[in-house]
Amino acid sequence: MTTTDTALSPASADRHDAVSVVLAAHGSTRRPDANAVVARHAELMRRTGPFRNVSTAFLMGSGGSAETALADTGTSTVLIVPYMMSDGFLAEALSGQISKSLHKDGAQPKIIVTLPVGTHEGITQIVRHAGERALIRAGFDAGSSTLLLVAHGSKGRPESKVSARVHADRLRNQGGFAAVELAMLEEPPFLDDKLAAIKGPVVVVGLFAAPGGHAVDDVKAAIRRSENTEITDAGPVGVDPRMAEIAVLRALGALNP
Repeated sequence: MTTTDTALSPASADRHDAVSVVLAAHGSTRRPDANAVVARHAELMRRTGPFRNVSTAFLMGSGGSAETALADTGTSTVLIVPYMMSDGFLAEALSGQISKSLHKDGAQPKIIVTLPVGTHEGITQIVRHAGERALIRAGFDAGSSTLLLVAHGSKGRPESKVSARVHADRLRNQGGFAAVELAMLEEPPFLDDKLAAIKGPVVVVGLFAAPGGHAVDDVKAAIRRSENTEITDAGPVGVDPRMAEIAVLRALGALNP
């Protein structure tokens, strides 16, 4: 997997003690555990390096504030890592809020917004591993099963669908599944329609950065509505600990473009 190119250990890279990293996430009021997952990724990043100052900020729910990024007075650079699956309005809005918050008291750190975690190619392998593991637990063979990726989608912004299609195309080219399909929650092709059209074993993998309401409740509700009894829900990719590794790579990539 690509994310192993830079190991998460102090020995693998110089410590960046004057740099603060903010994981900027959508957050959830419906499922607070979604915010807790992002907080665990931040803690893993602090423990394993190379960044000592890692905090979280959410558009919705509690659990983090961008202001904590400047708790260490030695901070000269703040890296805002959009902990989201694609670029778009939410990433732009939250990054803007964080920038205003960091500057409101006269502090003038250099602020860099990185690429979002969800567009990193390492996500593709997290999807594959999640799908394969879920199928094994359910007693199905991957070669005879359809891998169905589901993303949020947006009626007004194309980024979510574009990013998801890249992962789907990559997995389709790699092979290993009978078929690879893509569905959306808020734009065509809708998840309900895709589930109705697919015959045989299906594993659904959510392209969501955390287990929020859309990633858990909405996906499970669509699966319950389906008449296919051979559907396995692998859950959202955002719960995988390797998401922290991808966030580090995004931060390092912004520091060393």
